[in-house]
Amino acid sequence: MEFNEKIAICYTCCGPTYRKTALEKLNNLYIDNPNLYYFVITDDKSYFNGVTRQNFIVNELKDFYLEYPELETNESFLESTSVEDYAKKFIDQDYKFPFSTNRFHLKQAKEFGVHNIAMLGTDTDLNLNDINRFLSHKNSLYNAVSRWYRNVSEESMTCITDILKEKYNMIVEGEVLVFDAAAKLFMFDSVEKMNQFFDIWNNVMFTLYKENKINNFRGWYAINDEYILAPIYKALGIEGPKDDNCTELFIVNHKPEEERFWIYNK
Repeated sequence: MEFNEKIAICYTCCGPTYRKTALEKLNNLYIDNPNLYYFVITDDKSYFNGVTRQNFIVNELKDFYLEYPELETNESFLESTSVEDYAKKFIDQDYKFPFSTNRFHLKQAKEFGVHNIAMLGTDTDLNLNDINRFLSHKNSLYNAVSRWYRNVSEESMTCITDILKEKYNMIVEGEVLVFDAAAKLFMFDSVEKMNQFFDIWNNVMFTLYKENKINNFRGWYAINDEYILAPIYKALGIEGPKDDNCTELFIVNHKPEEERFWIYNK
């Protein structure tokens, strides 16, 4: 199988059940190719010591603390010694998983000159069979499950538009396209464009925490990023699908009863 450009397949996995799923996929599902890169951000990179996949890079979130010290205070991963310990801490600490830590895959990708980035949940896979025909749609975003329109006056998105206006003189008005967080494939036209996206996303996140506005985006088990990202996409001209024939890009197999077992099996 040949790929026209470099593609990064990225998993963020905190906790023993998510790590287990990601490891199984890396070892058994995907293939080696000079243009395929596999990036993982996790809470325990030693768990992946046996992975021999070509172009495989794993970081703990802690690896980014020195450059971005706000991470440790605001978006750190739970530290746990076992499945039971992880579940207990998740519940007792009212922990919300910070989905926007996915942005650090863009830092990994920058080092290797990759600007086609698949950010996947561990219950979603990227179908590589026909991916070349999508890669030409630059500064585009495809996602699994669903997408919908909202006015930026809704869902606390004015928190984001205010930051964009104040810090970047970017005016976002009217409707924006919101993408479900299950899985996304970003196709930037350059590493520079990708890095601009990272810088703005990162700045927005730290501003939300600094100004105590992050609770506007708290979900039932995570800090959700759909409505954080939608205004940023519009500000940067990151477009939605050219057509709706993109569900074939992803294989979705949600299994929350296994990975979020502490919620479903109390």
